Amino acid sequence: MNLDSPYSGSLKNIVGIIDDPFRPDESFFAFARQVSTAYFTSVGVILDHSLPASKKNLKNLYFELAGQTSKIGDFSPEQLKEMAAKIPLRFFFKKTVAQQTDVVKTDSDGAIQTDRLLLAPDREQDYRKISQAVMAGGQSVLLLVPDNASARFWKKVWPEMDIFNSETRPKSRESIWSQYQLGKIGVVCGGLSAALLPMTNLGILIVDRASSPLYHRTFHSPFKTDHLALLRARSACVPLLLGAVTHSCSTFNRKKNMTIEDRRRERNLSFQVHMLKGRDRGIPEAIVQLINQNFLQKKKTLVLVNKIEPYRNLFCSTCGKITACPTCGGILHIAEPRLATCRRCSFHQENLAACPRCQSNLTLLHDVSLHSLARAIERTVSEKSVLTLSASDLKDVERVISAVQTSAVVIATPAVLNPIFKETFAAVIYIKPESFFGMDEFNSGEMIFTTSAEIMETLEAQGELHVFSVFHFHYALQFLMDENKFFERELKYRQWFMLPPFSNVYQLEIHSVTLRSLAVRMRDLYKKYRSALQIKKIYLVSRQPLRGVYSGILELHAPADKIIETGLHQIKKSTLSLLAG
Repeated sequence: MNLDSPYSGSLKNIVGIIDDPFRPDESFFAFARQVSTAYFTSVGVILDHSLPASKKNLKNLYFELAGQTSKIGDFSPEQLKEMAAKIPLRFFFKKTVAQQTDVVKTDSDGAIQTDRLLLAPDREQDYRKISQAVMAGGQSVLLLVPDNASARFWKKVWPEMDIFNSETRPKSRESIWSQYQLGKIGVVCGGLSAALLPMTNLGILIVDRASSPLYHRTFHSPFKTDHLALLRARSACVPLLLGAVTHSCSTFNRKKNMTIEDRRRERNLSFQVHMLKGRDRGIPEAIVQLINQNFLQKKKTLVLVNKIEPYRNLFCSTCGKITACPTCGGILHIAEPRLATCRRCSFHQENLAACPRCQSNLTLLHDVSLHSLARAIERTVSEKSVLTLSASDLKDVERVISAVQTSAVVIATPAVLNPIFKETFAAVIYIKPESFFGMDEFNSGEMIFTTSAEIMETLEAQGELHVFSVFHFHYALQFLMDENKFFERELKYRQWFMLPPFSNVYQLEIHSVTLRSLAVRMRDLYKKYRSALQIKKIYLVSRQPLRGVYSGILELHAPADKIIETGLHQIKKSTLSLLAG
């Protein structure tokens, strides 16, 4: 284990040493080193993420002095320094973890087994059968899922598993962490927290819905769960089982070198793309008409929208345009009662009622959202027949399932894309997929394609998928029913621009107190490393300072080791983060 540091400066005096019996095995240290390199952070940060809250809280530290046990919080830093003048203090957590037990290993050769991809809508029995075989050999299973709602589903069908995620209570997290440190044999299910759980006897790592875009829609964390899973499986030399309903670019590109079991079946689903005009505002009438038509035909319908509350706009019928900021031309944010503010500049005005161009009266419009669409549908359909669902509603699984069964129209956010609702709806209406993912992002096509594949799993046999999109001509929609054509087209695009799975993408954000100095720094970096690091984009975050500094972005398409060679990860007043790879 190499823990040497290149630091050669002065050090402060050591007050004490924390005496903690926890020590990850060598494979976990290898995993931590790989993650620290990929994400340009320290091994210590990764190890810190792997600890339960109680072991990161200094208030829980104790020490012994003159035969008496004292709590660290009862003394000031100066008092601790005085007590440690002769010899450093020995700190410890009062509730210590017992020594690790010996673990039976069944894979003696240590070779990385071939990755396996299971393409099937019904994967529960496969996971269970494989996991039971692994546990029979004295090893544990790590099942990673994209969100907490999926973890609830797996807990329902597999009650004996342990859930280790943000919803697990601190006391339970501590217990699960300690038990698997002692060598417990079982199944742990979760997301990012589970991926960083230092299990002593990991036997297999399962990533369910491996290509799901929901992995990229979690809280703002620099780490990507599916990427950590790959690194963890390789460092621990354990097999990686990917389960999904469609390929990802990565698995399609590696399919010749993977063991793939494709059990997807033809269900005779129908698919139709409806054109939306970019200038249209408010709720399109065609959507309301289609929902009403399905209601009259007794088709249980799911409507997917990208947000809960509507965005408000002021519309001038004379100009035929949405009212823009009169100062900078940016989009105005409208709050009640008609308080107009611009997010690009400092403009704001209360009770903006007249158009700045022609002085005509303005109309308040609500765009498509969960609540605005529900209100529009309830006017023509029975109020009791419309159900709205978001992530917070899915905590009570039994109640939600019952409510969905008795509702003719379900309007929901992407949280509803969950195995709980498999083959539940006769029709799904997917509104503006381009609003779920930024269309200027390199992987927007793949995200639309994989989301649509997951949406189709909620459809009954011979169900209908309707997509309303401004980008109705986009290849992700045109090839939605032809997986081979889509991925062949997508991978050609990825190769042209050196994108994953052919290259990593990093974002270097530079900060400076003036625009001029920022421009000079960015221009010099672009000229120097344009070819070596394949800099594809360079732009300002904003012409306005944020917290007193200006920021600019350089998008690097290169592996981490090349960036380390150039030293860009050590530039002052900058942050480097992994976008994809």
